[in-house]
Amino acid sequence: MIQYLPIILICASTMSVKDCNRDNKDVSDVILGEAQNTPMMCLIDGTTKAAATQLSKDNKYYVKIKCVPKETNG
Repeated sequence: MIQYLPIILICASTMSVKDCNRDNKDVSDVILGEAQNTPMMCLIDGTTKAAATQLSKDNKYYVKIKCVPKETNG
């Protein structure tokens, strides 16, 4: 069964969207959500977690959410 893991990236507003990725050391924060059964639930979980961060409320930052497929045994 495939689940989707939300990865929430908090990036400086001066950083381009393409450079806002998990491997970039200049990303302000990386938050992992809980694995979800559908891409839509993954985005909802990621959005909820992002809204809870203080950095996402600052105009100096923006949030990028990626949902990555994750194989599970079962």
